[in-house]
Amino acid sequence: MNNLKIAWRNVLRSKLFTLLNILGLALGFAGFILAYLYINRETSYDRWNPNYDQIYLVGLSYQGSHTDLTPPALAKVIKTRLPDVVEVGRVSYFPWEMPFIHDHGEAMVKNWKAADLSIAKIFGVEAYGLSLSDENRPDVNLVTPQISQTLFPKQAENVFAPRQIAVQNEQSGFFPHIHGVTKARGLSNLTYDAIFFKPDLAGDAEGDPLQYQTYIQVKPGTDINRLDQKIKEIYQQEISQHHHTVTSAFAKGETYLDPLQNLHLHPKHGSNTGYLIVWALGILSGVILLLAGINFANLMIAQAHRRAKEIGLKKVFGVSRIRLTLQFMGEVLLQCLLAAVLAWALVILCRNGLQKWLAYDLAGFALDNQIAWQLLVAALLTALAAGSYPAIILSGYHPVNILKGNFQTSHRTAWFRHALLIFQFIIALVFISGMLVLNRQLDYIRDGDKGFDPAQVVQIKNAAILNNPADFKPIRDRMQAYPDIEYVTATTSIPGGIGPAEKEFQHVDQVRKADHIAVDFDYVETMGMDMLQGRSFTEVFATDSINGAIVNETLAKAFGMQNPIGQTIRGCDTDFQIVGVVKDSKMQGFEKLTRPTVYSINNTCGQFKTEILIKIKPGRAQQTLAALEKDWKSINRLDGEHFRYEFVDQNYAALYAQQQQLESAFRGFTILSIVIALMGLFSMSAHSIVIRQKEMSIRKVLGASVGQLFIQLNKSFFRIFLVANLIALPIAYLLVDQWLATFAYRISISWWMFALAGMGTLLVALLTVAYQSVRAARANPADSLRDE
Repeated sequence: MNNLKIAWRNVLRSKLFTLLNILGLALGFAGFILAYLYINRETSYDRWNPNYDQIYLVGLSYQGSHTDLTPPALAKVIKTRLPDVVEVGRVSYFPWEMPFIHDHGEAMVKNWKAADLSIAKIFGVEAYGLSLSDENRPDVNLVTPQISQTLFPKQAENVFAPRQIAVQNEQSGFFPHIHGVTKARGLSNLTYDAIFFKPDLAGDAEGDPLQYQTYIQVKPGTDINRLDQKIKEIYQQEISQHHHTVTSAFAKGETYLDPLQNLHLHPKHGSNTGYLIVWALGILSGVILLLAGINFANLMIAQAHRRAKEIGLKKVFGVSRIRLTLQFMGEVLLQCLLAAVLAWALVILCRNGLQKWLAYDLAGFALDNQIAWQLLVAALLTALAAGSYPAIILSGYHPVNILKGNFQTSHRTAWFRHALLIFQFIIALVFISGMLVLNRQLDYIRDGDKGFDPAQVVQIKNAAILNNPADFKPIRDRMQAYPDIEYVTATTSIPGGIGPAEKEFQHVDQVRKADHIAVDFDYVETMGMDMLQGRSFTEVFATDSINGAIVNETLAKAFGMQNPIGQTIRGCDTDFQIVGVVKDSKMQGFEKLTRPTVYSINNTCGQFKTEILIKIKPGRAQQTLAALEKDWKSINRLDGEHFRYEFVDQNYAALYAQQQQLESAFRGFTILSIVIALMGLFSMSAHSIVIRQKEMSIRKVLGASVGQLFIQLNKSFFRIFLVANLIALPIAYLLVDQWLATFAYRISISWWMFALAGMGTLLVALLTVAYQSVRAARANPADSLRDE
């Protein structure tokens, strides 16, 4: 109790410094909470599944490329031939956004999947009032509670009677039954708005439009390396040469197994950006907490003279060094816990704004037990790290020297305090430099040369298959009749959407992998692509629709073509004749190198042209889209009254959404690091001025000017800042260079970015110490020397 009273009196004696301590720690803990809310969310996918460690995706790899798609026949062979595999299931998705229509409601389904019934077991899918464990039962079509509430507002989800619906419209001829509603699940890699289960998901026929993922669940203790080798042998010997697959470029490749725990953050077939962000946020949050702890330690050591007599008297009366250490550690822990609670309260109060700023959902994770335990552990570790050294130093002072009045700490511990302040500014400078480079790279992605122009290009959602130009021509002619529509085309792939199919193409005796995109007339013009050689597709030449091809410059270089026009490349059992070469385009983003690409009107490679693209005159999008919506039923009967569209530039922006999340988080941590470093500088300069007040008064009496006194008070801080710059800037360069290496297309790092970071930090630091220093330098010497 006495220790608590002493601690409270010390708080009252130094309100400003205590407030700065707790506020600095609270900012550090707030950064920690925000980072771990995101980390907890991103690492929680499927962890609730009891089979989490036994589930694997079977994919295909070829020449360094990976896909998550496999031939449908592979699953059956794995199931019958490999006893270590408990369950096998396939998942396919419908690439169209479809309206589900019922008498009482209508729901737009964006994520619609079909799957083997075994997938329900593997991924823990359950339905109200239905058992999904019987593989002999007929088809089971399920929707989520959100879709059910829209379709059947009067139907209770836990007492659900099968209801017939229409898909797309009454004329589509597709009237499936909805048999039930899925129960809520945790975050999962298997997402859906609607999922249609079949006892055996078909799709082994030539030309099957669906794309299949294959998942397996193995027995606990299975030798995965051995199983992986067996699946490779099955694929190469029995599947690859005998079964059609939409990813035929991988027919010569081999299978791989990717564990479920990798699929969300760093799948082999996708980007590992999410994984890097999780690691970056974890490290950044730790660094911010460390900065806050350094502030605490620095200030505690600097204020040691305030508690000198207390320490001396306690030692005289027999209080051991261990008890004194524990007392100081207890005070530190109490302040850390107060700061942690304050930080948590601030995050909860501000979570709506933070969700918009950071672009991720905090609602389901801000109050859970996991973050509470993580915050408690962080508070304990921070108290240990921030309080250990000061507590040991303070408890080790000799009582005789203290009580004789010979106590002095400023020189004994100045080197350590300065080292801590240097570290704080190193971190702040690294953050600022990184922020400048990160902003420049994202500006380059947003505004740099993409090889196409997505502005004013609109994707019209469509359910019709438009492979034949003659089928699309009536739709195209109707749409081009609108005065503000410049071009109309159809394609199998759009920027930021489903990627193109990888196929093998042969030129003379060379074979290369290349992307294939089937298009219609005016595709090059609609996308604003630059024609480097030859011409675009035109209806004037009938052969363009039969075997004409446009290639990008990367493909021409891959085959070593000096004069590509008129040359022949063979792929998808077709001899394509090159009529034009377009500039490379970054349609799949800036992180990947542009791949060799073939564009053709004749779609012999198995994909379906379903994407309609239109180019609208600037400033006329709203009026034109309203007119199209009014007439859409007569333009495209299959879509009926459901006119849906998205702007291509917004779709493309989704490719770097995670990088924008990183930018938002990094900006927040940069601000926190600067604020915490400046709070430390403010505290240290304020304390330095207090203990040097009499020295400054004597210097002023002896004729020193205000400017000289300002320099004298702050020259140690200038040295600290200079040393921090010399250390921080090379570290910042190495870190940002490694981050930029993850992009195939990146900016060049310039010296001015680091100079700007240093000058900006120096300016803010000068402003932080200027007021206190100038005030001390202009003070009346008599006020501090009257007692001497």
